[in-house]
Amino acid sequence: MDGLDLPNQSAIAALIGRICHPEGVSVVMVAHDVNPILHHLDRVVYLAEGGAAAGTPSEVITSETLTRLFGTPVEVLRTSDGRLVVVGQPAAPAVHTDRHDTPGSGHGAG
Repeated sequence: MDGLDLPNQSAIAALIGRICHPEGVSVVMVAHDVNPILHHLDRVVYLAEGGAAAGTPSEVITSETLTRLFGTPVEVLRTSDGRLVVVGQPAAPAVHTDRHDTPGSGHGAG
């Protein structure tokens, strides 16, 4: 799902729901960002930092639960139309070192 743009992520989740709900079929979807598909989900399982939380979106997707799981502040907001939106802390900037740019290695400006 993450390879699709936001409208298509939601459209695919809606299509899966329209096909599966009448037949009583369960579908497992894996997504890093649940915001575009959240309103299509009956149950969620969050896995993070060796912990897990499972239940309905309103049971699991709370600021307290996600903050505990991720070990960093996570805010869950409710929009005026009742949708939940998950907002986390910005990721820390990555620190990269170039192990090849050492004096005498023949690489870099040395």
